Amino acid sequence: MDIDKPAKAATEYGLPDDEIVAEIPIYLTEKIAKNLHILQYPQKEGTIKPGVLQPKVARIKPIHGQMEMDIPLDVQSPMYNRDRGLELGVGLADNGRLLDITTLISVNIPKSSTYVAGVFANNGLHLTPIENLTQLRPSLKYLDRVAEKERDASKLDTDDEDDEKKDVKAQTVQVTVRSAQAEEALRLQQKSIAFMQQKLEEEPWSKLSYFDVDSEESNAVFTKLIAKNTEDLICKETPNEYLSNIIGSTEANVFGDA
Repeated sequence: MDIDKPAKAATEYGLPDDEIVAEIPIYLTEKIAKNLHILQYPQKEGTIKPGVLQPKVARIKPIHGQMEMDIPLDVQSPMYNRDRGLELGVGLADNGRLLDITTLISVNIPKSSTYVAGVFANNGLHLTPIENLTQLRPSLKYLDRVAEKERDASKLDTDDEDDEKKDVKAQTVQVTVRSAQAEEALRLQQKSIAFMQQKLEEEPWSKLSYFDVDSEESNAVFTKLIAKNTEDLICKETPNEYLSNIIGSTEANVFGDA
């Protein structure tokens, strides 16, 4: 491995008197930055090893960035309650299906720092910014569907079901020009949480294909983390300004006044 030897001692950079054994060039690439996500699993303890979480189905709403993954459950485990699984399986299908999956749904987390994916290759450190920080939490929508079906079943048992039906009446539609106040009210409505939730629900799901570590598809994406352009760039900032833009303001002047 051919890596440049340091031109200066650590003390000349304002760092502790610790020997610098090598200087490694750093390259920045943004080829797939918009598609990179950090996925956190707050309900999982410890480190998740490759191959443990292999979703049966994965999907995404690309405009809003919401993801879902169906993780298979071990229904053959002696700890699995099949009777309860059949009861809750009604929230998935009407054909006596067991609750054999747990659905994880994404929740976007505001970033408090800047994250990058780093790859050491070709004697250099290649960095790609990561724009999306997401937590995957269990979705309990199947419980809502179970409760809805129970309500529907109870209505069928009543004698006055027909009385609960409402007649559909024709309505006259009148086209009017909105006033400035109406336009402002509409703008506020469109910014409301309910409106955003409605737009999210209206966006269709797009299917995702899942490839684990060491697969050919995963390795192909890995190569895109390596910068193709390794020419030297002219920095218009001081080293301290550059670090501040990446990791936030630095308390100390790490590189001195140079």
